[in-house]
Amino acid sequence: MTDIHIQPRPVVHQLRAFTPDLPDRTVGELRRLLGLDEVIKLSFNESPYGPSPRVVAALQQAARYVNFYYDPEGRELRDKLAAHYGVGSDYIFLANGADEAITLIAQAYLAPGDEAVIPALTFGTCAFATRLVGAQPVFVPVRQDLAIDLAAMAQAVTPRTKLVYLCNPNNPTGIMIDGSELRRFVAGLPQHIIVLIDEAYAEFVTDPAYLSGMALMPNHANIVTVRTFSKIYGMAALRLGYGIARPELVAMINRVRNPFNVNFLAHVAALAALADTDFHRLVAARNAEQRQRLTEAFTERGWQVCPSQTNFLFADTGQDSAAFCLALARRGIIIRPGHGWQLPSFVRITVGSPEQNDKLLAALRELNGQ
Repeated sequence: MTDIHIQPRPVVHQLRAFTPDLPDRTVGELRRLLGLDEVIKLSFNESPYGPSPRVVAALQQAARYVNFYYDPEGRELRDKLAAHYGVGSDYIFLANGADEAITLIAQAYLAPGDEAVIPALTFGTCAFATRLVGAQPVFVPVRQDLAIDLAAMAQAVTPRTKLVYLCNPNNPTGIMIDGSELRRFVAGLPQHIIVLIDEAYAEFVTDPAYLSGMALMPNHANIVTVRTFSKIYGMAALRLGYGIARPELVAMINRVRNPFNVNFLAHVAALAALADTDFHRLVAARNAEQRQRLTEAFTERGWQVCPSQTNFLFADTGQDSAAFCLALARRGIIIRPGHGWQLPSFVRITVGSPEQNDKLLAALRELNGQ
């Protein structure tokens, strides 16, 4: 066998393949790896309530038609989303999860030599997508309280800046940007810079000061808002995200989008999910209740808990979180340590169902007793 001398693009050497750690494994894999019959996975911000029963029924009916290609434009779903948000369907583009939506924006608008301004503590896909196309991510430290520092973000903008990324509420902290601050920040940016606002967790927000990027679009043509069906809709495995932007931006993004990037079953499930507003109101209410419950319980333990507007909590445990998370894993509770964010005493914990949270808190009490 001879050595392979075929070389990838130079930028590929800067990228790393995704290597799953324990918190990234499926529940089935975790049971096998840990030798446990029951595992509660609170590490991936998945909905503990699953999808709407209407989604399950729609998928069962649709399964018989998977031998056919589906509409590559996703017109019916785009029409429903457009009606939901009060915009035209040409404001919507579909993607294989919010991750792909972010990548498509980078592919359409970033070139080698361009810069993307990104908070240093946030969802990693924008930095990955920026590097993928040969552009340069410019990381801006967050504030001492771990909130996104909008003033520092604005100062990081240079003539080479082509995109600014905000995750609102932010992942992994759960912290929301105040609407008035967001409005001032966007107004101060040059209009040729894309403002990509990732709102994956927006449906969990209860704070009235929240402002969606969509509210800014009438006065700012450079806004692209990204949302997902993975979180409150409980459809993470179906991989369906979407973006909302001015039609001229969407038209360019569609030029780099694979026409069959969203599968038929995801389309069908999304249509059923959008029709069941009562279910998602119930999920949001339960999440808010349990989020408050866990915030109080963690605070009583002496943890410093970031004020979350999402379906997860980010907290400083005051100890090495890797050892702590492993101890919990041995009890069948999977949470995420903060080492990947260079915050080794922090943990990120999905807000589970009441029953799951009962078991989480019981396991924490067990650890305290040792």
